[in-house]
Amino acid sequence: MKKIIQSLCSFLVVLSVFTACGEDKEMTKPKEMVTHQLMLQMPLNISDAKLENAKAVLTDITTKAQYVVDNFQSRNNDFAVLLSLPEGIYNIDVKGEISYELNHRDIKATVKAQRNNIRLSPSSQTEGSPITLLALNIYSAQEGFLISEIFFTGTTTPSGHMYTDDQYIKIGNNSDTVMYADGLAFIESFFTSDDKHDYQPDIMNEAMTINTIYVVPGTGKQHPVLPGEELVIALTAIDHRPINPNSFDLSKADFEIFDKSSHPEGDQDNPKVENLANWYANFEGTFVMHTRGVKSYALARPLVDMKTFMTNYRYKFGYIFKQGEITVPMDENEYFMPNTWIVDAVNLAVPTVREWNLVSPMLDKGFTYCGTVDFDETRYNKSVVRKKEAGKWIDTNNSTEDFYPNATPSFLRK
Repeated sequence: MKKIIQSLCSFLVVLSVFTACGEDKEMTKPKEMVTHQLMLQMPLNISDAKLENAKAVLTDITTKAQYVVDNFQSRNNDFAVLLSLPEGIYNIDVKGEISYELNHRDIKATVKAQRNNIRLSPSSQTEGSPITLLALNIYSAQEGFLISEIFFTGTTTPSGHMYTDDQYIKIGNNSDTVMYADGLAFIESFFTSDDKHDYQPDIMNEAMTINTIYVVPGTGKQHPVLPGEELVIALTAIDHRPINPNSFDLSKADFEIFDKSSHPEGDQDNPKVENLANWYANFEGTFVMHTRGVKSYALARPLVDMKTFMTNYRYKFGYIFKQGEITVPMDENEYFMPNTWIVDAVNLAVPTVREWNLVSPMLDKGFTYCGTVDFDETRYNKSVVRKKEAGKWIDTNNSTEDFYPNATPSFLRK
């Protein structure tokens, strides 16, 4: 009886081993290879672009195995690659560069795309290879920066006079990592939102026409900004209260806009606050933001140096000026900033006299304001402030939704 029991136990052990091996063999069964096509679509408003240094990383979310492809081929205005990889569920990350022509100039920009939880399985195989489409978006190394506040109206003195030396701009880091402001440009539009003309050639869908550009100095990692923190750019970085008791202290601003000028009054410079580099200012005097709020402002990251920009990024255009029965052909020569280099843009306008927005709707579909009518005396001492939700600034590329108009400036809040 004892021998029978021992034999039975031995049989069960052997059976258990075969069962386990069978299960293990089933678990390690090679996955079936799947043929799949990955198609990259160019950003809107860009045609005849060339894709360079593009790399797609496909990560199997179960095994964490990664597969890299970089042999994309041109398909009309898109780029495609045929994949052969094990069945599974994948996350896809793509980064690359594009080059294209704008205003007779060669422009370069970095692009990216991402899709998660893409299932590749034999059951999805049909006649021809299944296709996953990814729309490429412009990517900037400064991604995460945005305009969080623009104080353009200025304050009023106790006697009721306008005071604009205390204008400022705030730039926030809306990412989850430390960002570096080095090379970030603050730009102002040449056009105004209350005066629309038929400018030709029209490049608004591809670029912003500007008359001011100030750039944060640095070699790349000299000006870190922590997540959720802001930089303050003051037009005059001093304590303004001794001059105007209704104003505030900007002597501890992060940067100052200083213009060397032959104007008798000149511009005041605080040596303790670093100046932005003035690449171009189309005026003789010192920079002041339009107090009625009819300009647009943006942050950009030029992918060329100052000399190249000043030489190659001129925008020559014309329009017909009309006043009553008088018509006069006009010619202008300003600068343009490619939309692919712009990180964030904010349109300002006076609601009752607004005629158009000054940047592509891809950058800002709406506008924000201080005051509600033209030359509104109540606009002073007010600001436009970006809204926040769950600790993050709201950024839908629609300033009508993203900003509080007629807000209390942050430096005047108690």
